[in-house]
Amino acid sequence: MKYKSIFFISPPFYSHFNPLLNLAKSFKKAGVDVTIGCSVEFKKFVVDEGLKFYEIDISSNKNIQKAESTDQPDTEKERLDEFFESTKEGAIETLITQSRHRKADMLYDPHKLIENIKMIDETVGVDLYVVDILSYSVTLALYSLNLDFITYCPPHPYTIPDDEMNYGVPKYWLSAIRVEKNDEERLKEVSKSTQKEFTEVFNQIISEKNKVAQIDNAFRLVSDIAVIYNYFDFNEEEETENMPYKIYAGNSFEEKELDSSWKKIVDHNEMKILITLGTFLSNRKDVLKKLIEYTKEKYPEAMIIVSAGENTKELEGYASSKIIIKDFIPQIALMPYVDLVIFHGGCNTFTEAMYYGKDMIVLPFSSDQFNIAHDIEKNDLGVILDPNHFNQNDMKTAFEKVEDMSRNRLKYFSEMSQNRGTDYATKIILGTE
Repeated sequence: MKYKSIFFISPPFYSHFNPLLNLAKSFKKAGVDVTIGCSVEFKKFVVDEGLKFYEIDISSNKNIQKAESTDQPDTEKERLDEFFESTKEGAIETLITQSRHRKADMLYDPHKLIENIKMIDETVGVDLYVVDILSYSVTLALYSLNLDFITYCPPHPYTIPDDEMNYGVPKYWLSAIRVEKNDEERLKEVSKSTQKEFTEVFNQIISEKNKVAQIDNAFRLVSDIAVIYNYFDFNEEEETENMPYKIYAGNSFEEKELDSSWKKIVDHNEMKILITLGTFLSNRKDVLKKLIEYTKEKYPEAMIIVSAGENTKELEGYASSKIIIKDFIPQIALMPYVDLVIFHGGCNTFTEAMYYGKDMIVLPFSSDQFNIAHDIEKNDLGVILDPNHFNQNDMKTAFEKVEDMSRNRLKYFSEMSQNRGTDYATKIILGTE
């Protein structure tokens, strides 16, 4: 076997940890000795799957299941609150805020991480590392120590900017979200500054270690062995014959059985609609309220299931036999039973909805969600709305568009996804495909 021992280093974010965990399970199933390094809060998830756990902190920011309720340092809570407020100002202000936060959020104590990873390599006996694309300090450490690693990209592929892009700036804007040219230029300037700052830090540390060449762009530093995308090859860019491989897994989750209590809830013939804004953006109760009200108005007999996070108590006035409000839902297990998914454009929800061929209405707020929404729009897979400026008529029109859409493309990518996943990626890496 090409690699006998693989060490995964996961960020302490629930939405990134879960796909990485499933990829790790695929390697274990293929006979590889697998260890997952992460914050101690995730130890139980790892051990329960029969995998080895190694405690390592790679970020001061954490998100276990509901980001705002996770125990965070005061500075992290302040940044999180600033992020939530910026989402109310629209796409440009949100992306500018995220770019300004990048160094604090994602360039965590690189010197300490280099020493920790050096110790892992000297004591554990690792053939290959797997690093999340957003764990920039880990990528820097592995690269500067000249260790073999593969890059795992849970968000949109353009999280790794191409030659024409500025980091954190959507490659294409959406018809539903109006962006002024001068605002876009403001965002690009902030992006260039962040990119320059990151790259300078990277090259300073690389020069200290003096083992590898300096780089042009920190945000484009990826494995020279393989990049695994938790996404679809919409642009026909996959490369599985020659390294560096570009592998489009389509999804990184495992099918799950819905428990009996939830089966009782969904066991009827009415339309079922899932509303979720993810672990972070469920903070936007103003948007959740509008989505509940407008959906109920259009489909009064439908079952509406809402993932409300910390806003569950504030939204419980909407709860009824037809409207289920929960702080956390078994989303993967629930997905096969729903007819329509209304969500924020997060990659995990997108790949799950695509896997099961579900209708989609998307309201992107931040990060890679604009690029995902563009792919959905371009490929006629769903309808896009501006989360800050939609009204009841916009929602009604979106529902009607979804009802009238052809499902041909959705069916095509759904079947492709069901034939891929993390086992597919694992076989290519191990040379057993």
